[in-house]
Amino acid sequence: MAGLVYMDHAATTPVHPAVLEAMLPYFSRSFGNPSSIYTLAQEARKAVDDARETVAQVLGCRPREVVFTSGGTE
Repeated sequence: MAGLVYMDHAATTPVHPAVLEAMLPYFSRSFGNPSSIYTLAQEARKAVDDARETVAQVLGCRPREVVFTSGGTE
């Protein structure tokens, strides 16, 4: 077999290199729990709020209409 054939993208999928690069700051610096009150958590909360604003602009809706879930079963 010449290469890997991955057939379970419904469960998880590899991260595109450009996405990984864009997310590295959040994996290494802004990884706090955005629902908490400590400084690192508030930095994470700001990142989530900024992302919500960006998604809302792209979709042409209000930020409060954008809901992030932790997985496909929520």
